[in-house]
Amino acid sequence: MIRKMKKEDLLSAKILMQSIPNFWHESWTEDTIEKALTASAGLSFVYELNSQIVGVIFAFDFGFRAYIAELAVSEQSRNLGIARNLIEHVEFILKKKKCELVIADVWKTAEPFYKKLGWEHPNAILVRKSLID
Repeated sequence: MIRKMKKEDLLSAKILMQSIPNFWHESWTEDTIEKALTASAGLSFVYELNSQIVGVIFAFDFGFRAYIAELAVSEQSRNLGIARNLIEHVEFILKKKKCELVIADVWKTAEPFYKKLGWEHPNAILVRKSLID
């Protein structure tokens, strides 16, 4: 079952994200994901299975485009359609809001999954700058 993420879900979200190798960044804190939840303005969701959070998604609507920042599904709950359901749920909401484009930066290993969902490479180059040493 998909539902909006609440502040009370953040510890479970953190534990889930930390359970995935190389997912959690050393600089992230409870404050980091709390800020993400607040900034998402209702576009962050959890997926519950047997009353346990097994999937999370943090998305943001900037008006001219939307962004999926983080998507995580517990390793033991993969291949059940949870990630697909979370993405399609966010896409449905964004379509209703007349959002034209959604982007995500994903691990290379996740690219085939996104392509199966109809995602493609944009005509843009992703650049970044680390602000923390």
